[in-house]
Amino acid sequence: MNLKSDNIIPISPSHDNNVSARVTKIQDSHIYVEHNGRSLSTQKAFSCLVEPMINDIVLLSQDQHKQFYVIAILQREESSLMNIQLATNTTLASTENLTLHSEQINLLSKKSLQKTAEATFEFQQGLIKGEKLHSHIQHIHSFSDIISTMAKQAIQKFNSYVRKSDISDQVQAAQMSRKVDGLYTMNSKHTILVSQKDTKIDGEHIHMG
Repeated sequence: MNLKSDNIIPISPSHDNNVSARVTKIQDSHIYVEHNGRSLSTQKAFSCLVEPMINDIVLLSQDQHKQFYVIAILQREESSLMNIQLATNTTLASTENLTLHSEQINLLSKKSLQKTAEATFEFQQGLIKGEKLHSHIQHIHSFSDIISTMAKQAIQKFNSYVRKSDISDQVQAAQMSRKVDGLYTMNSKHTILVSQKDTKIDGEHIHMG
């Protein structure tokens, strides 16, 4: 069997079975460690995703050019702190199921894209904030006990609009105006019109009765 070895970095054998060192300084891409009483300048191995911290006990390996690499973090004083640095273009792939579980998950990005054939969101309380929202949905089914909407200005445009209230429908406003290009009808069992001052009915023909 022939194996390509162009991208393989040979690791030279060490006199120690476990080559460990303590991180003393981190500057740019260089990690300075203390090993056997001497200071060494090392680099983080590409496969070591965890960012080292000061006073970490790390595992070192050396290539044929005598360059030391940090390949693992063995021990950390504050074990609850960890920063994972991924490559510029990284993909996490799973053929069946991928689960992220935590008490709190923060997603921060300049741009986000989500595509899915089916989505389910379940929560006890939700909050959405933003400046602009553009949505294009073919069909919406909404069921709720109470809906509260507060807006300085609301504009709605529909080709056809149907509103049905089984119990009551109340509208309260300082002023209200309706403009209909065609026919405007109102059909009810009982109709009450009450004005504090004036009531005006104007038209070319008025039919009552």
